[in-house]
Amino acid sequence: MPLAVIVILVLLGFALIWLIYSLFWGTPPTINLAVERMGLRLLGMDPELFSSLGLLDNTLLDFHSGNLTDASPAQMVRSQHLDREGLRLIRRFKPEKLSGQKWVTYHLMRWYYEQNLRGHRFDYHWVANPVFMGPYPVNQVFGVQVDLINFLSTIHTIKGRRSVRRYLQRLEEVRWKLEGLIQSLQSRAENGVIPPKFVLEKSLDQIKVLLEMPIKGSPLYTSLIERMQQSGRFSIRAQARWAGKAAQIIEHTVQPAYRMLAAELETQLEQVGEGDGVWRLPGGEEYYAFLLRNHTTTDLTADEIHELGIAEVARLMDEVRSVLVELGLPTDYPNAQLKELRVDSKYHYQGEKAGQEILEDYQAILDEINARMLEQFSFGPLDEIVVKRLPEYKELDSPIAYAEAPAMNGSRPGTMWINLRDPDNVYRWGMRTLAYHEGIPGHVYQMAQTQKIKGLPTFRRAFFFNAYSEGWALYAERLGWEMGLEDPVSNLGRLQALLWRAARLVVDTGIHAKRWSRQEAIDYMVAVTGLPEQDVISEVERYVVMPGQACAYYIGYLKLLALRQKVESTLGEAFSLQDFHDVIINNGGLPLTLLETVVNNYVDKVTGIRP
Repeated sequence: MPLAVIVILVLLGFALIWLIYSLFWGTPPTINLAVERMGLRLLGMDPELFSSLGLLDNTLLDFHSGNLTDASPAQMVRSQHLDREGLRLIRRFKPEKLSGQKWVTYHLMRWYYEQNLRGHRFDYHWVANPVFMGPYPVNQVFGVQVDLINFLSTIHTIKGRRSVRRYLQRLEEVRWKLEGLIQSLQSRAENGVIPPKFVLEKSLDQIKVLLEMPIKGSPLYTSLIERMQQSGRFSIRAQARWAGKAAQIIEHTVQPAYRMLAAELETQLEQVGEGDGVWRLPGGEEYYAFLLRNHTTTDLTADEIHELGIAEVARLMDEVRSVLVELGLPTDYPNAQLKELRVDSKYHYQGEKAGQEILEDYQAILDEINARMLEQFSFGPLDEIVVKRLPEYKELDSPIAYAEAPAMNGSRPGTMWINLRDPDNVYRWGMRTLAYHEGIPGHVYQMAQTQKIKGLPTFRRAFFFNAYSEGWALYAERLGWEMGLEDPVSNLGRLQALLWRAARLVVDTGIHAKRWSRQEAIDYMVAVTGLPEQDVISEVERYVVMPGQACAYYIGYLKLLALRQKVESTLGEAFSLQDFHDVIINNGGLPLTLLETVVNNYVDKVTGIRP
């Protein structure tokens, strides 16, 4: 072999060694590689998140899909160490030497790590995902006890024997995970952090439903059979064999673990104190300020948000009155009129097939607006979005609908989950707004497009900030109206939804900063919005266990509207709605302050101020 070739191979070898060292131990050569390194570290300690992203499951690099994520106090310690390491790594880069998306990445990651470290000051802070964080790992909305079942029955993919073996491994790990969860609950209780009584009672009810199911009726059993059938890779005999093994694990490992968890919740029920807000927790006032900053990505105080909510509720009431005049309806009591429209039978579904008709109509609404996406988005329509019924065991205390992002590898489409606990209570004039919010051009559309952005670290394509994502979803509701897809009655649905979100500003801060009781919050929201009391109860109880999160929606919405109005007024005839939407989506989820800087830079570039 010629000497020159040998020298080149040796140099390439050293270069590869240097790159591997830099990527995993030293300072990576680019900030994108630094973020990828920390993202891999995060996924390494959170195998459930890894599977949820759908990146490497069932590939040669799949070393995680047989494991669950630790729920013990040790996990939060590891998370704190990771955040400190991430901040140190990001600080090694000089922002003045970065440009474009690399500059954005620097400021985004610095904000992210610094904010996370603020949260670690509170021993009881629990982070399940960017949406759910708070003091209570077990709760009636997104508690570990129900999310674990949902993850195993819908997220874990089944493609062949190896994936089934890993599914069974995960079932075996349920005991370990719930034992760690119990440790977390006990450590919180020792520090005076126990959920309100209704949270424990409703979480216990969910566990009892799961335990009372026959093993062969458990979603852990039935979903395995369904997924094996869908894969087309298992004979009837093989399906029976694997399902039999799953049944054994459910009976001897999963159910006993859930009984242990139920016993711990029963114990904590005897120790429950008074009050519903986080003000009652050690350092609760400071903790709520942290959560508000985390969810709204602003420095607005609880008092400022509360007053903003009151003002916006009054303004929106005037808009509702204007639409009522257009419809020839009384305007003296707008909320009462909204309530009357809700109970009008002509807007409701009836009969045994009501649930299926609701799902089909939601799908039709999404298909209709999807076909028109090129009018406002350069991305065009989504390849696929599906509407599914929420599993029955989650219906009672879950929101009326929520979105699930598509898998990043394309193995799972974006999904809009619909809660059909009471089909008779679904009214047609509110469906378009909800479909636009959760589906297209809301959450599913935005998440799907963000995943496709070229040149961004995986973290930025997968992560989101509440004020950005929920603000976008409210803005998406408005886009449907602007496109002429809503008649006046459906526009009332949009305005009622906005009233609901503005009222959240008042209620969330009322509960956690002004010491409102659960019932005071329910009474206020029913009076203002005209929503059914059962829906309001579920909403208010969600705000109790997810402090600050409900404030993100309207704060983000107002910021997006303000940015659009600013860009339109500055650019005049040069304004392009498609381009504006490209700027908002093509940067991924951002804190609102950073998003404003990005939009300002875009305006400067268009006007020639910035090259």
